[in-house]
Amino acid sequence: MAENEQVVVTPTEKKLFTKRNFWCFALGTFGRDFAYNLFVGNLLSFILFTKSLTAVQFSFVSAIIIGARIFDALNDPIMGGIVENTRSRFGRFKPWILIGAVTTCVVIILLFSVPADGWGFIGLLAGMYLAFSITYTMNDIAYWSLLPHLARDVHERNRLSSVTQLVVTAGAGLGLIGIPTLTTNLSRLLGGSAQSAYMWISVFCAVVMMISTLITVFGVQDHTEEKGGKVLSMRAQGERLSFKDIFRVLKNNDQLLISAIIMIIYSVGTGLSGGVVSMFVYFNYGYNGFLATCFGVFGAVLTVAFTAVFPWLMKKLGRTKLIVSGGLFIIFGYALMMLFGLILPDGSPIFEVLGMSITARLLIMAFFYGIACLGQSCYYNMMFLNMSNTVEYNEWKTGRREESLIFSLRPFTAKMSSALQQLMVMIVYLAIGVLSVTNGISELDRQASQGIITNEEMLMKVNELLAGVSVAKKNALLICMCAIPIVFMAAAMILYKKKFIIDDATYERMKAEIAARGQSAQENAPEEQESEAYEQAACAEAEPSGEK
Repeated sequence: MAENEQVVVTPTEKKLFTKRNFWCFALGTFGRDFAYNLFVGNLLSFILFTKSLTAVQFSFVSAIIIGARIFDALNDPIMGGIVENTRSRFGRFKPWILIGAVTTCVVIILLFSVPADGWGFIGLLAGMYLAFSITYTMNDIAYWSLLPHLARDVHERNRLSSVTQLVVTAGAGLGLIGIPTLTTNLSRLLGGSAQSAYMWISVFCAVVMMISTLITVFGVQDHTEEKGGKVLSMRAQGERLSFKDIFRVLKNNDQLLISAIIMIIYSVGTGLSGGVVSMFVYFNYGYNGFLATCFGVFGAVLTVAFTAVFPWLMKKLGRTKLIVSGGLFIIFGYALMMLFGLILPDGSPIFEVLGMSITARLLIMAFFYGIACLGQSCYYNMMFLNMSNTVEYNEWKTGRREESLIFSLRPFTAKMSSALQQLMVMIVYLAIGVLSVTNGISELDRQASQGIITNEEMLMKVNELLAGVSVAKKNALLICMCAIPIVFMAAAMILYKKKFIIDDATYERMKAEIAARGQSAQENAPEEQESEAYEQAACAEAEPSGEK
């Protein structure tokens, strides 16, 4: 790729931010995030509560997930380059969005439906997780690369990002609300065991993902698609990115790298809490998926409310105040949750005096968790926007936008942090001795699936097993899910304050300078063409007669 490459903006690109594109893009992520929530967010619960594993086998499971997520993260920049280089009659993005969705649905159904246990399941998991790392990346990179392409104005991008994140929350919320309940106390509705319930949920998930994907593929009008045999692209036609270009972008855009590091630190801390929260609820309040759902309701409601007013808050407060507020809410929420759980644990006499039930105590803890989730929504939205704005920073610094490559780092951070999160969850579970409890639950689920015991008998025996969990194990789980996010969040906030420089004023100044350069290039273009024509004519006159 030429070093002096200039961005080519066609007249049709000004029409990309339309109502049709706005809604068809945003709605396309509903099924994607439901699928991601099932595969990543609920995979560990599926394994622990339906498979009997030794400590060694669980370590292998964790190693597979960690290795696959690291591979997935490293694969993102490569996929970004592939998308950037794609030239087709359907544009750069749509082919990969569709191919990735179809193959991801196949992988999800196979993993949750094929009966296997022990080392056989570990082999199946290795193959399916590696496949998911490739198939979902195809869809994810191409989808998110569309966002800065469709919305270049900062206010348009804020609106589109806000509504899209609202749909993301709704898609993930579908999994949050339905999956725990349907795989525990309502598993009888889907075959009588958690194993069969996960199978039917995976089929439903695939259907929802494909419907959402087709809305984007056929609904969004992308003017980089081929029209009349000519591709209207953000780049000069025929140019291709090399493998070296991919890492050049990631190396030279310092604000992109800072954003990625901050996102990893934030995601590892808060992701650990999300990874063990269901186990915390089951250990403290029984094997009831509805209670696990209730635990996340406050967070879901506050997240949706924040996302709905996000554009207004951006105008009133600006990004710096919002991101600091988000970080403080996270720290404050987890601190209250830990202090309440340790100082006033279940069985404390004060609860009897106040006449508070187990459910009331759970709702108090859930409210504190909701405060932390509100902060997470605020912080994530702001860091997502900051990462989006490094597209303009890249253009301001190098003359190139390169959306696909830059946006490939967003899922890179999510997947790398999830690998580190899985490592920490494995250490916590092995240190606390969680497998001794979950193996008993999975054995009871196996008996229910084979008809040896009824679903009601299984639930009764599981709750008896959970009632025997020691207070020390419960407190250890609580400390890990609260203290670690507090430490990581403080580190992320310090790094942001010291290293990230793209505030509102800086962003507007960069946009103005980019526009001025483009105007200057257009004004100078006729003069350059006239000068080149004059030089060619002079050379022709100077040629000796008869020479060719």
